[in-house]
Amino acid sequence: MTSRGTETLSQLIAERVGPRGSGPTYAQLAKQSVDPETGYRPSSNLLWKIAARHEVKVNPRLVRAVAAGLALPLERVQAAAARQFIGWQAVDPGIPGGDDDEAVRVATRDAEEVGDAEEVGEFVRRSRDEDARG
Repeated sequence: MTSRGTETLSQLIAERVGPRGSGPTYAQLAKQSVDPETGYRPSSNLLWKIAARHEVKVNPRLVRAVAAGLALPLERVQAAAARQFIGWQAVDPGIPGGDDDEAVRVATRDAEEVGDAEEVGEFVRRSRDEDARG
């Protein structure tokens, strides 16, 4: 099992299916994987390709469908997909969100640390001030 900070979409799917006979089949997982916004359902073959780390076209409806099929939070599945397919990860810099359930995340390349928290915080504050002005 991987930690949430390093997991990929392939790992999430492969861990759910598990070794032969220990979890749902790819066909069963595909039946559960339905994008709640569009009704899109990936094929069992596509899910197998992702788990086997083949190159596939990733898009928001696929990620939403996989999140639904795995019964995992969308943000976790999105982060795993970004890590696997573009080599970036979202990290929490420890800055509180705003009044509207906003979550602050910083995108960084694998193995790079988020810069100075004060710098990131100042950037977020300036962005919020600019948005508030108009």
